[in-house]
Amino acid sequence: MAVLQVLTTSVAVALLWVVVESIRRLFFHPISHIPGPRLAALTWWYEFYYDVVLPGKYIFKIQELHLEYGPILRITPDEIHINDVGFLDTVYTGLRDKYEYPLRALRVPGGVGATADAKLHKLRREALVPFFSKRNVLSLQHLVTEKVNQLSEIVASHAKEESQINLSDLFFAFSNEVRGEISGIMKVQSSGTDGKSDRNPTEKEAVYESVLLNESLPPQERTLTRLEQEGALLALAGTESPSLSLSIIFYHLLANPSILDRLRTQLETVPVDASWTQLEKLPYLMAVIEEGNRLSFGVTARIGRRAYEELIFTPSSYANTPGTGTPNTEKSYKIPARTPLSISTLSAHTAESVFPDPFTFDPERWLGESGRERKRFQMAFTKGSRKCLGIELSNAELCLVIAALVRSFEMTLYETDARDVSFEHDYQIAMPKMGSQGVRATVKFRV
Repeated sequence: MAVLQVLTTSVAVALLWVVVESIRRLFFHPISHIPGPRLAALTWWYEFYYDVVLPGKYIFKIQELHLEYGPILRITPDEIHINDVGFLDTVYTGLRDKYEYPLRALRVPGGVGATADAKLHKLRREALVPFFSKRNVLSLQHLVTEKVNQLSEIVASHAKEESQINLSDLFFAFSNEVRGEISGIMKVQSSGTDGKSDRNPTEKEAVYESVLLNESLPPQERTLTRLEQEGALLALAGTESPSLSLSIIFYHLLANPSILDRLRTQLETVPVDASWTQLEKLPYLMAVIEEGNRLSFGVTARIGRRAYEELIFTPSSYANTPGTGTPNTEKSYKIPARTPLSISTLSAHTAESVFPDPFTFDPERWLGESGRERKRFQMAFTKGSRKCLGIELSNAELCLVIAALVRSFEMTLYETDARDVSFEHDYQIAMPKMGSQGVRATVKFRV
């Protein structure tokens, strides 16, 4: 009898908590004044349904909800999403903590990209900045060139037979490195040697070594566990992002001969062995890369920020209703300090007020003064103090790979269509249709 009474009391208390908490979330929560569906305000199960059951679809549902509720939207009990690229700088620049909730999915709390606290992030990032600087990437260009040559040799082996090749797999393999570096440095540290025998004096030491030996970092920031997590996240970011951009770029180059011809014409203005610094001066090549990065969408998961101060959101002229071109002007909204808010890369990169016909691969949108202005809204590498460390290395890889393959080989798409590079599922990065085998092509030598 006592057990039944305890059980009954527990159920009653639980139900009372649900009722009280529901009322609080709907009517007394600090963001209860923000528009959005009641279910999203009540429970995270709403997000769970679209992201897990469907799966990976909540980011698209959010875009649909903006059509109904306007440019500011409450998407979970605690979180706001904004569909207005005019508010990007407010959200992503200045001193901002990351929203902890989505970071847990990465399971690498020691990685710089998964660090929520802004001050700790700054400390960790500063230890890595010298390695990823443009100057250091230039000193390491010979290593990138060696990898590009290996890539070209693999493609050439298929060209000899005019056989099919999976470009997506090839680009992933090209981008993937650093797995063995960390274990090697650990062995060096444990053996007591410095491991710097043959290093070029102009090169910054290896990325992990630069952290292990950096005495400006406190001891807890130089533990091997923390370093392993840093390495795992850097390897993930350094592999997925450039390989996806390359797959998207080559699909659209092969699907649009006029774009490919124009790119080849420009590449003919520089030597065959042109360096990265020569290639990055070619406007159309860089426009192709910008467009590939835009349609790769970078980190597709919501990258929420928490401001230390109260913010005011007033829709800008960029907050257009998709397809109408009409400014979606509404009243201003107060956003309490510490409220998680985000603008997804899907929202930013498909804003028709900035990118007309947003799902069309159009490098010309990045040319001229208007193209330079659009770079303000490029979120493939995020913005502000949290901007991706590897942007220079990624640009070097993309320039050298595109130049090498476009100049040397003719390719024809093989059993590949637009859905093999489309954004259909959000798994932290943009994923295409289920069952896609990636971008495949038949390859032969250019004559």
